[in-house]
Amino acid sequence: MHFRDIAFSNLRRRRGRTIFLIISLSVGVATMVGVTSATNAMRVSVESKLREFGANMVVMPKTLEMPIVYGGVSIAALQATVGELTEEDATLVASIQRKDALRGVSPKLINAVQVEGKEFMLVGVRFRDELKMKPWWNIQGDKPSLSRHVLLGAITARQLNKQAGDTLILGEKKFRVVGVLEEQLSNDDRAIFADLRETGLLFNQAGRVSFIEVSTWCAACPVDTIVQQISAKLPNARVFAVKQLVEGELSQVRLATSFAIALTTIILIAGSLIMLFAMMASVRERTQEVGILRAIGFRQRQIIRLFLLEGIVISLIGGCIGAVVGSIAGAMLSGPLIGLEAPSFDPRFAGIAIFLAIMMGTLPVIYPARKASQLDPTTALRAI
Repeated sequence: MHFRDIAFSNLRRRRGRTIFLIISLSVGVATMVGVTSATNAMRVSVESKLREFGANMVVMPKTLEMPIVYGGVSIAALQATVGELTEEDATLVASIQRKDALRGVSPKLINAVQVEGKEFMLVGVRFRDELKMKPWWNIQGDKPSLSRHVLLGAITARQLNKQAGDTLILGEKKFRVVGVLEEQLSNDDRAIFADLRETGLLFNQAGRVSFIEVSTWCAACPVDTIVQQISAKLPNARVFAVKQLVEGELSQVRLATSFAIALTTIILIAGSLIMLFAMMASVRERTQEVGILRAIGFRQRQIIRLFLLEGIVISLIGGCIGAVVGSIAGAMLSGPLIGLEAPSFDPRFAGIAIFLAIMMGTLPVIYPARKASQLDPTTALRAI
């Protein structure tokens, strides 16, 4: 009889213990795969949204601040703008060394405008750049394509009772409302978006811009480096990196990832301890069997291989079951419960999980197997 037959025979004979160990390993692997899949889905979702929205920067004219002090007490501070920004400055921003990381550069000119006796914020933009930088905009109607086209924020459209296709008078010029933005829960809802050059002509500020908005393609780009390069191009401007949202989202992902790693480590240790105690008990119960095997010529390394084979079989079955159950659980956690897109089955990740299960179920067997192989055959046979 080959030692493989002995190993499988022992697993069948001790069916209850075998099933218990398989279930223990399956639960551990399933939990590991499920939690890791859900965490990975969250990470992918956050990173895709950060790539979509980018890490924005705002370029504004540099200001000179002068405090007003009376009687040794600071009363107020006067701010004076040093210089101004122009459309040519936006071209300089787009020519920095790391321009490959720039998603878009959108200069803006902002002024207050009276329409039908009400005051609104008029934002002059280059629509091609603005639409590229704000893919989350949902427009009811068409996208602007001509200089006399305007977009209305949701609240502005309601207050003016305007919709796509209506006419809007700005100054003495007629503009056509081609679209209305769905509610953004931001200042965009109260704005009127018009062509940048038409806005400049309307307020006798042709070529000027109030500020320049810059967006990068990725969340992990060297934002500080980009800020330095823009500052070098525009010495009379201040550059602010809007990184709080990005850092907040990434910190949440890192926290969830750390939790998943800690939980997985605890599960691996617990599964290994269960396997260790079970195999130690198995060695004590099989003292006579090991003595007979040693008496009929089995060597120590064959005894070790016998116990290791049993551990590998249990681990392999438990790992396969756990990988399948964990993948299903991960899809359920990511989809209906968390609201993310369910991750697709990744055979590489399942293979890693099965490999870890085999390691988790095999390494604890080494010590009991060595202890069993060192049993004195005469001592073991006296118990028969």
